Parts: sequence; structure tokens; C-alpha cells
Amino acid sequence: MELRSLRYFVRIAELGSITRASAHLQIAQPALTRHVQRLEDELDAPLFTRANRGVRLTEAGHKLLESAQRILRDVERAGDEIRAHKAHPSGKIVLGVTPTLCPVVVPELFGRMRRHYPMIELKVVHAGTVRLEEFVVDGRVDIGLLAEISRSRLILSTRLAEEEMVLVTRPGSRPQHIVSLEELSRTPLILGDGLRAAMDNLLAGHRIELLQVDTELNDHETIRLMVQQGVGASILPHSSVYRECARGLAEAHRITANGVFRTLALGVAANRSTSSAREAVAEIVTQVVADIEAEGKLCPRSAAAVPDAAEQSRPRVRRRAKVEA
Repeated sequence: MELRSLRYFVRIAELGSITRASAHLQIAQPALTRHVQRLEDELDAPLFTRANRGVRLTEAGHKLLESAQRILRDVERAGDEIRAHKAHPSGKIVLGVTPTLCPVVVPELFGRMRRHYPMIELKVVHAGTVRLEEFVVDGRVDIGLLAEISRSRLILSTRLAEEEMVLVTRPGSRPQHIVSLEELSRTPLILGDGLRAAMDNLLAGHRIELLQVDTELNDHETIRLMVQQGVGASILPHSSVYRECARGLAEAHRITANGVFRTLALGVAANRSTSSAREAVAEIVTQVVADIEAEGKLCPRSAAAVPDAAEQSRPRVRRRAKVEA
């Protein structure tokens, strides 16, 4: 039984005339008659009898009318509920964020989610990009805010922005000029495993190693404090130190003339269906990152000194990755 046939049948029964139903539905009378005949053949019972100026329901027709009206109401109600859910999505979404991005993105994200999608329960977990990819694939998180485009075919990645990685030092500890790759390789650094792996990947192919990692530390807040106290320098995403730099507590130095950039991306499992709640969270995360980028928090607003000719001739370090699909 087709819903279309039931709708036509109900309209004929309500108007008491195939002619009037044809005019109302803007469907030819023979087509309406064929739909009624199909229903009668399927039910093996007549639904209408001829009457003066129209048709009249049989006993079987009255029973079908009652059921058909209920079925059509249920279908319409289901559509209304689905449309309402899309307009006001609800449910629980787990968002995974890398440790450096968590304090930059999450506070504003929660504020916007409560204003625009109060019925969504948002939970945030943070871990390095490699672990976040594992969480996305095995379903422990619904969306991952990653610090690079995933190379896994099990993850669909969407590029959001590029963020500059900068050498962070105590104010006045080095001249305000661009950091060459040679200087970077000689600089004593405080780095965690995740940041070191990220920089090794970004600098791959340029014959440089970060040889002077004097202190290995995986807590980014502690790294910032140690840099401010002059214990050492570090390489950090600009968004994680822009406040300290603005207050004169630290200085950010561009690495090479063109800078070194990481790619911020959203990652979801390729084999999992989407939901309106997940789409809503992805929408707000995208907006927050775009606003942070527009405010200049992902890159220093001004480069250091103008590079010399030798520095200008060096190969560009910035790497762009393609979205996995």
C-alpha cells in the first residue's frame, strides 16, 4: 500500500467526489481511479459505491478511512519531529581536542553551545593527535579537533585553519629577528613528545634535527611558565602563547622567513553516520576557530625583522596537507 494512494483515497472520501478530488489535487480523474482500483484489488473489497453527484464509502471504505487517516497523521507527526530535532538537536557528543588547543577553543565553544544548542550535552576530552585519531576510529569520541590532517583512510578530515609554530623565549633573551633553521637546531629547548613529533614532521626533508632538547616535558602550562622564568626556550603554537606575548611575559619568534605552520582539522570516523547534534558541534567549532584566526591568535600579527637575502632563498617550510576523503 503506497502512502500516495492512501492520501488520494482520503481526499476522495472527504470530498465525496472523484471529480472534486481531481480538481483539488490537480491530478487527472483516470489516475485517481487507478489508485482506488489498486487499493480495492489489494484489499479484495470495494471502497466506494456510486451516489448522486459523487461517491459513497462502503463498510470496507469506512474502516480503511479511519486507519488511513491515523497512518497519515503518524507520518506527518514523524516528519514534524524530525524537522524539529534538526532545528533543535539534542543528545550527547564527545569532542576530542589536543592539549594546546583545549584552553584556546573550549571556553568559547561551551559558551556558544549553551546559547545556540542548549539541548546538546557536550563532553570534551583531550589527548595528542595520534591518540585522538585512535579515539575517533574506535568511537570513544564523535569528533576530533586535530593538529594535522589525518592520513588515515578511516578518518574523514576537514581543514579549518593553519596555525604558526613559533620559538618562544623569555623577553630580551634573543634579538627580535627570524629564527633560522641552523639556530633552531642549536637552541636548547623544552619540548614534550607530541610537540617534538609534530615539529619533526613539519621540518621533515629540510635536513634539520632538534638536537638540543634539554628538557622533555609534556605539560604545556609548565613549559610556558619555565620559558617565562628563562629556564629555556620552546616551540609552541602561537595561540597557546599569544596572551603571554601581548602582556610582555614572553616573545614569539617566527621560524624561517615563511614560517612553520600546522594544519587544524576536524576528524570524524568514515564508517559512522552523522547526526544533527554532531553537525551542530562541528558547525560551532568551525566558527570558533575561524574567529580565533580572524583575531590574529593563530599567527603573529607582524613578522620579526625583514630576512636577509640568504634567508629569503631558503626553501619554504610551510606544509599543506590534502583532506582525506
